[in-house]
Amino acid sequence: MAATENRLMEVAGHWLPRMEVAGIPSTTAKAVMEAAGTWENWCRAWTAEGERHRAAGEEALSLGRRVTAGEAFARASLFYHFAQFMFFDDIAQKNAAARAKCEAYARALPMLDPPGEILSIPFEGGVIRAALRKPVRGTAPYPLAILIPGSDSTKEEFPALEAHFLKRGLATLSVDGPGQGEGRSLGPLRADIGPALAAVVEHVHGVPGIADGIALVGMAFGGHLALRAAGAIPGLKAVVSINGFHDLAAMWPGFPPVYRDNMTYALGAADMEEAAERARAFTLAGTLPASCPTLIIHGGKDRIFPPGEAERCAAWADSAELVIYPDGNHVCNNIAWAYRPMAADFVAGKLA
Repeated sequence: MAATENRLMEVAGHWLPRMEVAGIPSTTAKAVMEAAGTWENWCRAWTAEGERHRAAGEEALSLGRRVTAGEAFARASLFYHFAQFMFFDDIAQKNAAARAKCEAYARALPMLDPPGEILSIPFEGGVIRAALRKPVRGTAPYPLAILIPGSDSTKEEFPALEAHFLKRGLATLSVDGPGQGEGRSLGPLRADIGPALAAVVEHVHGVPGIADGIALVGMAFGGHLALRAAGAIPGLKAVVSINGFHDLAAMWPGFPPVYRDNMTYALGAADMEEAAERARAFTLAGTLPASCPTLIIHGGKDRIFPPGEAERCAAWADSAELVIYPDGNHVCNNIAWAYRPMAADFVAGKLA
């Protein structure tokens, strides 16, 4: 593991915009970090804040205030999520925060606007968990945007992102694939999640109110997974990759220590050397792109997956539309007002 004395500031420096766009104001995030003081206390401090919001949800629910309760449980889930985020020093703490995150979000979903539900989709003798929400606008059946997390994000982080699609009359399905969130039960991240997503698509075809028009939208590591899996989904109407990459192993030497730690955990490796070897499987080289319309969005100031990776992805996809925001950071979370409407409009246009 990397030295921990600067870990707190390293995580904050990379991902504070992400926390804010997910729904945690930067002032609140900074206050939690200040309360933690050191990296060793990170998970405890964020968990304590999660408990505070969970208790607020319980109180609101006891008073019959379901809107307030749903919002509080959703916030609690975010705090639990960031409690375990990039925290590998104590796996028992990490796992406890992850369980609390899932429990809080499952309680929040039926009370959100619009409400949602957790689907359990059979796959390889286990299940894939996914959060389904349907819009209040338009008329069923609704086209569907399947949202794919990255190596350190999960379905519980996506309500604010889902809102952009829901407002445009699209249903959303945020999926924990193998190695992601609850998908850890299926093993570590795998290079080809095509079979998993094919199982998801087959399942949702039987869900009332969902149309045949389906798009994949992936963030960061999920952007790579979406591009690679798209060719395995028959009838797919569109795919969007947001700050994905072409070849993981090629970037490995430039990763910050905290991200190499993340990769070691996410890839199920015993150490960084094994993780670097497993990273070789995550490449678009030798794979075939989808025939559907493709949009590739990237931030020019991404310090994890540099913009050259987006250019390589666009060349691989042949006819993809490429948009690089010069001032965008990793996943362009510092300019979410730009990339999120663009992604949602692209998908809505292709699924209309």
